[in-house]
Amino acid sequence: MKDKSILITCLGDIAPIDPAGSIILSSMHAHKNHFESFFAKSDIVFGNLETPLSNATPPAEDKKYLFKADHRVADIFPEKFVFSLANNHILDFGHEGLLDTISHLSAKGIRYTGAGKNLEAAGKPVIINCKGNRIGFLAAADLRYPAATSNTPGLFPATSGLLCPKIKRLRQKTDIVYVSIHMGMEFIPVPAPSMIDIARQCHQAGAQVVFFHHSHCLSGHTITHDSITLWGTGNFLFPEILPYHFQPWFDSAAWHIIHQLPENSIRADVEPFTLDKSGLPQKPETTAGNTILQHIDFLSRRINKKDKLGWLRLASMCKPDYINLFIGNYADIKRPAAHGQADCFRR
Repeated sequence: MKDKSILITCLGDIAPIDPAGSIILSSMHAHKNHFESFFAKSDIVFGNLETPLSNATPPAEDKKYLFKADHRVADIFPEKFVFSLANNHILDFGHEGLLDTISHLSAKGIRYTGAGKNLEAAGKPVIINCKGNRIGFLAAADLRYPAATSNTPGLFPATSGLLCPKIKRLRQKTDIVYVSIHMGMEFIPVPAPSMIDIARQCHQAGAQVVFFHHSHCLSGHTITHDSITLWGTGNFLFPEILPYHFQPWFDSAAWHIIHQLPENSIRADVEPFTLDKSGLPQKPETTAGNTILQHIDFLSRRINKKDKLGWLRLASMCKPDYINLFIGNYADIKRPAAHGQADCFRR
């Protein structure tokens, strides 16, 4: 018998690299209980794993920020998690790092989508039977990042020609479809035209929920009676790696999506949280939590007006914290960095 209500939580970028990784490993049980408090009522949790779980070396290329994490930190995530691997850091340590990650997640019983040993594997959806309903999950990434081919590992590309047919086929086999997309401009909370276009096409193909990550800051949402678009889900677990303090990095939220079946209605409860200095999520004080919710509401209203978004993006880029971050982060992009534990800090 089908249950009438399903709760699926959408999270942003997750990178349990040091110092967060070492802190987790030092007290796994306590941190596992703390993490589960964020999604204790969730039937399924969908988030973006933005680091390989691997000991692979050397790095795949000379980037300013290169991430990798000890595979043991994945023990903090319960089996209700589904991970998107479609992002610009999962290949930081090459095909070996990606395939190690897939192996470790599989061994822990954690499902994943969005990357694989070839294009077919990267585009393979996760399908979960939940309370008598079938829920499908797909993930894809911007074409700027290495796509899989018929015979090489990589990511599933976020192009309508590849993604939308996948969604249509998945919708025929499931009751609900989620699509996770790694796309947008870092540190800018306003969706680009390409994001708006691909979200529209994904919904038309049959996806009830489309959510974006990559900007490392929160954005708004668009909610109708039967669909939700999350324009930027921020960070869930991510140490600050930037040369300048950027407060939006630390202000985040979890979107708890409630599906009522069989009428197929949908709504979202937004739970604010903050990251501490090590990048671990914490319950905020009331004032800080309300400020985060007000920011999401403001962005949602502006985005849903659908006018002058270009000016809103430009205004975001003209803020002092963004300008300082841009100068410190990107003007320094080619400066040599040391390897070793600093493998975690090169892009």
